[in-house]
Amino acid sequence: MIHAIRRHSLFGAGLWLLAACGGDGGGGTPVGGSGVIDGPDFTIAPAHESRWIAGALDGEDWEVFGSIADLIFNEAGDLFILDEQAGHVVVFDRDGVYLRTISRQGEGPGELTDPESISLLADGRLAVFDGGRNGIQFFTPEGEYAESAPFDPKQGAPRRVGAWLSDGSIITAREFVVSGTAEAMSVSSSVGGTGDAPGRPLVRYRTDGTREPFYTAWEPPPPTGDAAEASGGSFSFNLSPVRAFDAGLHFAALSDGRIAVVDSSGYRIRLIGEDGAVSEVLERPLTPTPVTNTVRSAERERRLAELEGNRSPTTLSLAGRPDIRMPDDFASQLQEALRARIGEMTFAEVIPAIEALAVDFDDRLWVVRTPLPNEEGPIDIVTPDARYLGTIQPGGLRVPDAFGPDGLMAYVDTHDLGYPIVRVVQLAPDAPLTENRTP
Repeated sequence: MIHAIRRHSLFGAGLWLLAACGGDGGGGTPVGGSGVIDGPDFTIAPAHESRWIAGALDGEDWEVFGSIADLIFNEAGDLFILDEQAGHVVVFDRDGVYLRTISRQGEGPGELTDPESISLLADGRLAVFDGGRNGIQFFTPEGEYAESAPFDPKQGAPRRVGAWLSDGSIITAREFVVSGTAEAMSVSSSVGGTGDAPGRPLVRYRTDGTREPFYTAWEPPPPTGDAAEASGGSFSFNLSPVRAFDAGLHFAALSDGRIAVVDSSGYRIRLIGEDGAVSEVLERPLTPTPVTNTVRSAERERRLAELEGNRSPTTLSLAGRPDIRMPDDFASQLQEALRARIGEMTFAEVIPAIEALAVDFDDRLWVVRTPLPNEEGPIDIVTPDARYLGTIQPGGLRVPDAFGPDGLMAYVDTHDLGYPIVRVVQLAPDAPLTENRTP
C-alpha cells in the first residue's frame, strides 16, 4: 500500500553546542594530511518533502513487511527493501510504484535463508549477504539469480556487514570461525577480528572468499573492576566488567572506495584508502565533556531502563549453528547478571564526541555527536575535503536508513498499529547542504 503525503519544513531550534572530547586515537600518519573543521556551530534546517510510504497490515506479499533488515537506493531512485523474515527483496520506483520482488525464502539456488544486508555493485548487480548460508548471493538488475560467493567458516566469515565496497567486498569488524566436526563443533565469534593482535581490526572479505586485513583501529584499554555474578538456579553467570563512554568504532564507505572511520573519543574521522593507509584526517577542535556524577547516574538509569524494556531472551544464538532453546530460568538469571554488571559499571573520563557516522549519496558525512544520556545529539554535515556545511539540531531531520539520489531518503518506521513501514522523503532543492556558509 502506497500513501502519498504532504510537504513540510523543519525549522532550527537555535544554536546548540555540545562539548566533545579531543583526546586519544590510533591509526597511521595520514598521507594527505589533516583537515581542520574550525569555527562555531551554525544551524541548518533542511526543508523536505514527504514522498510516499510503503507497508500494510494486510495485503499482497510485497505490501506486508515482516522484518526489514536493510534498504538501498539505486542511481534512478528505485528503492530496494530487504525483508529478512520473508526472505526477499521488494523494489519500488522513486514514486513508490511497486516494480518487482527478488528471491524468496529457501535453501535452493538464488533463495535466501537468513539475509542480513544488501548492496548495489558498480556493474548493477544486487548483492545480498546471507548469514544463514555464510555467503553472498548475486542477482541481475532485473532480479534474476546470477551466482553465489560462499565463505568458508573454518577460515573465517563475516558475522555482520559493516560496509560494502563497489566490487562486492565486505568490510567488517565482526567475524566468526568454526572448528571441529558436526558432532563436536566449536564456534569462536569476535568483535574486531579473529586473532589476538592489539587494536580493533577491520577485515575485508572479497567475493572469491579470501580474507585480508584492511585497517587496525585504535582500541581503548580493557575495563577494570570485578566481574558481575548471578547464580542460584540452573545457571551461573560471570560477566566481564564494562566501562561506559568508551570510544566506539564507527565506519562507512565513500563512493571512491575509501572508508571513513571513527575510533577515538575525539572529533576525529580518518579516511582510509583501499590500500589500508590513512589518506586524511578530519577534525573539529571541540572541548571535552567530562563524565560527572550526574552523568554517571543518568547513564546507569538509562541502561537499566533499556534492559527492563527489552524482551528477555529465551534462545541462545551462535554463529553457524541453530538457535538453542534455553530453560525457563535462563532469562531471569541473565537479567540479574546484567543488572549487577550495570551496577558495577565504570566510566571513561569524557564522553566520546561522535556517536554515529553515515555517508549520503553525494559523499557528505553525517556526523552524529554524542548527547548526554536520554538526550538527542546534533548532526554535523561535513565533506571529505573538510568543508563544514552546518549542524542539524535535535528535533530536526534525523539520519535516514538509506540515502538516495536527488535528496531522497528512506526511514524504517513502525505504524501506530504495530507493523513495519518505510517512509520516503526528499530534500528540497534549496536544502543548505551543497555549499560552505558562514554563521
